[in-house]
Amino acid sequence: MIKKFEKYKTQLIILGLVELIALLIFHSFFEKYLYIVQYSFILLNLLVVFAIFSLSRKSYQERVMTVTRALGRESGEAFAFARLGLITYDENNVITWMSEIFDDYELNYIGEYVLDAFPELKEVMSNMDASTFIEVEEHIFEVSHLSSPGVLVMQEKTEVGTLKKSLEDNEVVLGFAYLDNYEETTAYEEEQTIATMDTNIRQAVVNWANKNGALIRRLRADRYLLLLNEKTFRKLETDRFEILNTVRKESAKLDASITLSMGFARKTDNYRELEEMANTALELAQSRGGDQVAINTKNDTMRYFGGTVEAVEKRSKVRVRVLAQNLGTLIQNSSNVIILGHKMMDFDCMGAALGLSALTKVYDKPCGIVVDLDDTEAKLRESIEKNDEDFTRKHRFITPSMALDEVEDDTLLVMVDHHNREQTQVPELIDQVEDIVVIDHHRRTGEFTFKRKLTYIEPSASSASELIIEFFPYHHYNVRISPFDATIMYTGILIDTNRFRNRTGSRTFEALAELRKYGADLSKSENMLRDEFEDFEIKNRVMSQSEMFDEGFIIAAYKDGNLQRTILSQVADEILKVRNVEASFVVSYTKEDVIAISARSKGDLNVQRVMEKLGGGGHFTGAATQIKGHSINDVVEMLKQAILEVKEEVE
Repeated sequence: MIKKFEKYKTQLIILGLVELIALLIFHSFFEKYLYIVQYSFILLNLLVVFAIFSLSRKSYQERVMTVTRALGRESGEAFAFARLGLITYDENNVITWMSEIFDDYELNYIGEYVLDAFPELKEVMSNMDASTFIEVEEHIFEVSHLSSPGVLVMQEKTEVGTLKKSLEDNEVVLGFAYLDNYEETTAYEEEQTIATMDTNIRQAVVNWANKNGALIRRLRADRYLLLLNEKTFRKLETDRFEILNTVRKESAKLDASITLSMGFARKTDNYRELEEMANTALELAQSRGGDQVAINTKNDTMRYFGGTVEAVEKRSKVRVRVLAQNLGTLIQNSSNVIILGHKMMDFDCMGAALGLSALTKVYDKPCGIVVDLDDTEAKLRESIEKNDEDFTRKHRFITPSMALDEVEDDTLLVMVDHHNREQTQVPELIDQVEDIVVIDHHRRTGEFTFKRKLTYIEPSASSASELIIEFFPYHHYNVRISPFDATIMYTGILIDTNRFRNRTGSRTFEALAELRKYGADLSKSENMLRDEFEDFEIKNRVMSQSEMFDEGFIIAAYKDGNLQRTILSQVADEILKVRNVEASFVVSYTKEDVIAISARSKGDLNVQRVMEKLGGGGHFTGAATQIKGHSINDVVEMLKQAILEVKEEVE
């Protein structure tokens, strides 16, 4: 009852002081009346003690009666005997009553929100059947709901909770670490330079693991096995895997492009499954450009840390030749080929599809490109409508329903410019076709949910069109495309590189040179991309609503209507041209109850990570997302929080 009577503490102290002063006065001046005063004070103090005891007893009886009324006589007696802790809360999740047992632990949260008092009860509050262990001032309680809503049961189980925590802390976590570009960097270096790299980079990884109590074993020159427990892993996660920054800095000192990728698997006691999950996580980390950690938790979504540098171009001509020949074999063995693009098909997606369609003709196989004009970017749709004869002279466009009707046992489905089911135009095709090929230049966003015969994802490439062009020389007969097809592919590369400002390597210019040989018309490409005056006016209105956030980030939130996604991306590109702007974000409704964000970066901020936190994805310097069920203001706040979280991850 200590907490309950804290409000009387001051009054009792004052009463004691008054009694002391009175005794001193009577002892000094009225000594013959002193014994009367002493007995009076003794009687008064006994009354005070009796009053406190009576209030305590009454409060306890009221509590027991309350439980009896709520749960019945037998339950009330059991409560009084076992002293189980009960908490009741109202429809607003405000605690209205706490049972007597909590006074023994000096806990009184009446009038507070449940989650403010006990933040660990988030899962229990959202799921009536859930139970959990929480730690409150060195005591561990098991908490669950009664069958009656609004009543929580808490029982101290410190010993059981301590044992449970110990078991959780010692769960096995398996990881693999890989030094990106190590083999390529050291292939032609002097032995002394390699020794310096090993001392400053490889040894740094070993020292980091040893310092944190993790077992590390080298599997080959650039790959390590990591074995640790859950407690150690949580510490590494809290430190945001500082080894990523260490390797990056040491590599920069040596003028090398070596980074570290890691994949961890956890929350399963099946070691074979742990190994498979860890390999999958590492593969994801590498396919997203490296320099990051992927965490694969069983029955949970993949999480990522790092990813602060652009992907390094490391695809070789040999690898491209092997992939091209494998693709040719799959086409040769198929009955027909269906080429499938992503939602809101753009020029790069169309260009890659046209290139694949031309490649398929080399093998004399029926081919159809799935095109839904209602799900096509506005300027591409306009180009298709104006140049229908040029598009269909050498290619066959089919609707989604036609594509589903054309599926046969040996049909080959080629997904271009995307790699997951959520982005594809016709998800039903993925379910119906067994032989699937994925060709994409975007960073991986998660695990595949379907089987593939061939996967080619290269984040260092400028575009899907660039990847397709590189396939052309490696077939029995030369692949031929028309000047119009070459113009569409050129336009796709032009847009995806923001006019060769982003993700533009030597291979990009080689692909552009090939397109010029095929007759790509640069002026026609520019005409396809010209804005109408209305679009020009809208862009200026959007930019006028820009605001600076956290020194270097511009957020333009347009609230005056719906915008096309292409307008959002173009405005984001324009804002990025402003001096001292590191990243730009344009937010607007694209249709009713759907808000889109287009993000661009100069390279210091990984906008893909920002958009992933909001359910999207993309590239290191260009990404996007769509959000439903929120207002513009809510989305802007969510965006700001995501930016700060990504910044914090790399600092």
